[in-house]
Amino acid sequence: MTCGFFFISFECRRSPTLLPRTFRSIASADNIGGMMRSYLVAPPFLAVALALLLVNQAAGAEKVRDWQTGKVLNAERSRYFAGTVGSANTTGTAQANGNYGTYRGNTSSSQTAVYRVYETFLIEGETHAYLAQERLQWRWSKAANLTVNGPVKYAAEKRKLFVIDEDGKVHEMEIVKKILRQSADQSNQPKE
Repeated sequence: MTCGFFFISFECRRSPTLLPRTFRSIASADNIGGMMRSYLVAPPFLAVALALLLVNQAAGAEKVRDWQTGKVLNAERSRYFAGTVGSANTTGTAQANGNYGTYRGNTSSSQTAVYRVYETFLIEGETHAYLAQERLQWRWSKAANLTVNGPVKYAAEKRKLFVIDEDGKVHEMEIVKKILRQSADQSNQPKE
């Protein structure tokens, strides 16, 4: 019988009473047919520490975003041809007649067009306007539920735009174009 810090290995023919009290229930539950069993077992304090660490990691994984309010200027859905997928099936028979042979076959194939579907939004903020695309991965995927000329909460991070739609769901989009807005002071100044 061997017992390690993290691993416990035992042969079921031996008595589980030689194990520490924590491991006895594990050993006696699998006393089947004299097979060798190995389990990953951690001391209770280590299991609690690991659980607390994972909870803190999960809580820390929630990213704090700089949410701003903007206006949806346009929304448009577009489909792009991505190619075809399909299959082919060939069946046939061959007959030998001396030195000659004949082959009769039938081939059937099917092709299906594949399209990439995008929902494109133009969102205007205080300093920038963003042209962003959300790719709809599946037929049943839903685009962000936004109203044109309506308010929207958004956060821009690198090449991604995160939007909270009218249903309260967060959607991630790719920024296609970022446009710097001119302020009223810059547009009214005479050119020299």
